[in-house]
Amino acid sequence: MKSGKPFLPKNRSGIAIDTVVIIANIFLFPIVTARIGGLFDESFRDEPAAFMTLGGLMMFILAGRMFGLYLKRFSLQSRSGAKAETEFPLYFFILNVPVLVLTAAFVMVYATTILADIGIGETTYSGRPKESAAASVIGAIVMFAIMCTEIYFLYRLSRPLSRRERQLKANGSWMFTWLGETAADFGLFAYMIVWQVFYNYTVSIFLVPAPNMVETFEFKIFGAVFMFMVFLMFYVSPRTVFLIEDRKYLGTWVLIFGVYLSSIIAYW
Repeated sequence: MKSGKPFLPKNRSGIAIDTVVIIANIFLFPIVTARIGGLFDESFRDEPAAFMTLGGLMMFILAGRMFGLYLKRFSLQSRSGAKAETEFPLYFFILNVPVLVLTAAFVMVYATTILADIGIGETTYSGRPKESAAASVIGAIVMFAIMCTEIYFLYRLSRPLSRRERQLKANGSWMFTWLGETAADFGLFAYMIVWQVFYNYTVSIFLVPAPNMVETFEFKIFGAVFMFMVFLMFYVSPRTVFLIEDRKYLGTWVLIFGVYLSSIIAYW
């Protein structure tokens, strides 16, 4: 008699990340959320030091994301057999767009600020680059290049290995070993965890009523539904790389829902 589909996927990288984030949501993020949130607040208030720190962090996680997407293809395609298993619809990544735009915008402003600091362009009193036609064009080009690069890497995930890549695999290239996949997963995880901290900060704002406001059951329900939509953008979106393999398993969605619940349970 043919057995049913297992509860958990064979490759459990995504499941492991879900478990780590659930633990972090309960024990770690409540401690660091205020500090990270303050960094965002100060950045939006034109505090140069905070903005440069945040911009550098975004640059780091974007580099990790790109590096992870590039490397992940080798292990992903090595495990895939039939052609149907190596392809997936690109609309599957539609949730990635908002976070991609936000990250690209942070990196773009950070990059133009660095250029202004070294004398290429003028800055305002706060250290930000002055608005000009040239700065706007350069910024748009940088953002477009970043977005196109990530979209290309996402598309590339679905492409079967070439003859040269299969030869590299046969020769034992590190990119096809556990070392290559661990490096890829670390880059993808760093990107996910930073946005999850930002998400937790958003939860702490929207699920806590104002001092003069009565916390009703309707307020809690509306807040939970709204934060679920935000959760899709800031957690499920970066996790879609792992969903390529594990989206068809019930255990995956149970763990993802557990991540969501662990992020709001303290406010209920």
